[in-house]
Amino acid sequence: MTSRQQLIPPTQMSVKAGFVVYSPKSEDRSIVILEEGELIARETTPPYSIVFTMRPGDLVGVAALLEREPFKYELSASKDSRITVVTEECMESELKRLPLWLLALIRNLSAKTHLLKRAAIETRVQNTLKSLAEYLSHKPQDTEFNLAELIREFCFLTKISTATAQEDFKSLLRRHLIKLSQKGQRIFCKITDPELLHIFTDYIQIQESDMAFAPYKLSIVQKKILVFLSTMEESPEKTGPDWIAYIHEKFPDADVSQWINLLKMEWFAKKDASDPDCDLYSINKNKIQYFLKALRYETNIRGVL
Repeated sequence: MTSRQQLIPPTQMSVKAGFVVYSPKSEDRSIVILEEGELIARETTPPYSIVFTMRPGDLVGVAALLEREPFKYELSASKDSRITVVTEECMESELKRLPLWLLALIRNLSAKTHLLKRAAIETRVQNTLKSLAEYLSHKPQDTEFNLAELIREFCFLTKISTATAQEDFKSLLRRHLIKLSQKGQRIFCKITDPELLHIFTDYIQIQESDMAFAPYKLSIVQKKILVFLSTMEESPEKTGPDWIAYIHEKFPDADVSQWINLLKMEWFAKKDASDPDCDLYSINKNKIQYFLKALRYETNIRGVL
């Protein structure tokens, strides 16, 4: 018997609208090529959303045959259609006729295409809640956003699933980092304070590094110094030794080592950061407010409401 006699041809068939061409429950693997009409791929769980639509010339199932990866959607005809089905036996009979080098090339290209497809649908985000908080921290304050559109945009940018994004929105809502309101059938989201979301993002980042978040490990003396510096209307320029003497005068428990800690926390900024010999410092109001806000909203940040 010749190789041509062993060849198993593809199956061509006409199907009516509503006919299920492929179901994940089937153990058979095959490539489906649409010749005429239209096929739709649906999810197999409620609400049975349409994932994609096939037009004439489209095909599916290559990965199912070459990479042994199951096709997870139900494929059905949305209108009367004509299809060609390449079964596993048909494909194997064709592959036997190919040179080894060409077969290896086909499998290599299939594997690379498979990886590209997975990269296109899989998110690289490890912490979805942190990603959402960072995304919302760039939104303007006190502006109402349509929640459904906000979730859709976020999921498009990050490839995070809608269900996961919805749970993360609930987490931010419980922390009062966002507000939701309803107008008619629509729900709107408002950012309470973008900076607070930024602080929350930093908090998660530090937690992932197994380190303590700086605002929450302040000593009693440091908290007193923080409040004192925040009440100063002006930010005078002083040398390091002058600031040490000034702080020590107000807080006798504060010594030179305390000054070093304050510099590490960036409570003071050099007048000229590019000059290593510069010894003039002023209060970094932005960093002071950052620490104050982190302490004020500690329960929101930690999520212990």
